[in-house]
Amino acid sequence: MARLCRMMLLSCFIVVITGGCASLVAADKTSETIKPSGIHEDCMELLPGQILEYSFEASKPLNFNVHYHEDHDVVYGITKDGVSGDKGTFRCEKKQYYCLMWTNPGAEPVGLVYSYSIKKK
Repeated sequence: MARLCRMMLLSCFIVVITGGCASLVAADKTSETIKPSGIHEDCMELLPGQILEYSFEASKPLNFNVHYHEDHDVVYGITKDGVSGDKGTFRCEKKQYYCLMWTNPGAEPVGLVYSYSIKKK
């Protein structure tokens, strides 16, 4: 009986540990105010096969993208203009520093609340 209890406890421990490894990096809800004609970026390194899950809400429409820089070029993985919220995923194909970027095209400040997590495949 004691052996069975130890095995069950060990199994639970393994499930908790491996479940905790599914999300490698996570940003809790972050709040920002983006000035008129301003931007906000949050950048991180992604490896091939990793999945970036993101969500955000804004008080007014913003332009949003996920991008990286290669030499003198900007490569966009996702672009959405005039959105006040979105939720989605981006699968990384190439090791790079990727940025979530919001641009305020308006004449008034915009409140932004966002979060993201990086998961392995």
